Amino acid sequence: MALCGASKRGNGEPCKRHAIPGSSRCKLHGGKSSGPKEQRGNKNAAHPGSIYSKFLTDEEAELLPSIELGSVDDELRLTRIRLMRALAQEAERGDTAELEARVEREGAGEYQAKTEEKFKVRDYAGLIDRLTARIESLEARRSYLMTQNQERALRGLELADKEREHGKSGGGPVTGIAVRVVTNGA
Repeated sequence: MALCGASKRGNGEPCKRHAIPGSSRCKLHGGKSSGPKEQRGNKNAAHPGSIYSKFLTDEEAELLPSIELGSVDDELRLTRIRLMRALAQEAERGDTAELEARVEREGAGEYQAKTEEKFKVRDYAGLIDRLTARIESLEARRSYLMTQNQERALRGLELADKEREHGKSGGGPVTGIAVRVVTNGA
């Protein structure tokens, strides 16, 4: 059996382990690897027919391509769609048990049922609470990001004003502004 062709990191000596059959490397040096991830493609990427698209209504499926997940506003829209769906299901079904699984049994004895059904009461209140908390969290994040953008724009305007004033006095360009932050109670 051939030896691994890799060299050790620390001292540069060749690896003394046996290579995996069909490869020139041992398992520690990538002998089991199926190649770079870029060549294989991302198997977990969302694509038409994926788990998310199977459960969307036609209207939601039309909206999906225009939604950039990761954008706070789009995440809010998607969470609100899910909240509306949960509220509708709660109003429609309430506390009634829903069929979760049906198992057909062959050759059941005379005292055993041939069909076994399992029912489950869905916790719509818990789902609605989680979605409402998610919306609240996203709204807070959105507010924070908007504040940061406004502060950045304000600093840019202040810098432009300073450069205009500085330019009139014959000085060079302004490279920054000192900002003092005042906190309550500290």
